[in-house]
Amino acid sequence: MIVSDRNPALRVHASGFTLLEVLVAMAIISLGLIGVFSSLNQMLGATALLRDKTLATWVATDRITEMRVTGEYPDAGERNDTVEMAGTEWAYTIKVSKIPDLEMRRLDVTVSYADDRGNTIATVIGFLAAPQNDAPAGPGGAGDDGGRQFGQGWAPLDPNADYTGEATE
Repeated sequence: MIVSDRNPALRVHASGFTLLEVLVAMAIISLGLIGVFSSLNQMLGATALLRDKTLATWVATDRITEMRVTGEYPDAGERNDTVEMAGTEWAYTIKVSKIPDLEMRRLDVTVSYADDRGNTIATVIGFLAAPQNDAPAGPGGAGDDGGRQFGQGWAPLDPNADYTGEATE
């Protein structure tokens, strides 16, 4: 940029950006940053939703597993309850249905936030077989459990024990 055109001795070349150029550059950068932060906000929301769906699925799976392990064989119907997991209070509904021509129950477990029961977060479907009380007994038979109930006598494995069958010396 030439400051003075009349006197060649006063010709000074200024370098740098004009105010308008700086403002345009700042506007472009701010629009880019708005897009970046908007994407980050969407990713954080999606992450929170996926975390909640995972926890709700765990709640439902835990309820089905609990019924299997305890040997419970409920009649058709519906039950509601709440449970706490990972610092959140969850509400769940178990809908038990009879399966025609089979001695099984279908379990539909829906999970939601305890304070927002109308908003289902996850649904898990499981099946329960009828208890087998008429299995053949005797050595090696399917019912040879020594009169114990399912889960009785169970103990966790010893982490220091050698279960490979090889003798250690």
